[in-house]
Amino acid sequence: MSNSKKSQFKYILLLNLIIGIHNIINYSINGHLTALIIGIINIGVWVILRDMRLIPVILKNINK
Repeated sequence: MSNSKKSQFKYILLLNLIIGIHNIINYSINGHLTALIIGIINIGVWVILRDMRLIPVILKNINK
């Protein structure tokens, strides 16, 4: 993966984290269960992919 794609992917992951935090705050204010579920998934994706070690494995499995 090229450096520009890596930096774009990092920005996408950062946006994913921000959206996750926003959804969890939305759940605490409004009580929408779907906002909590989406927020947990967004933050979970950020936690799993933040170190960028799993990206080559995922891309290899997609390209098969």
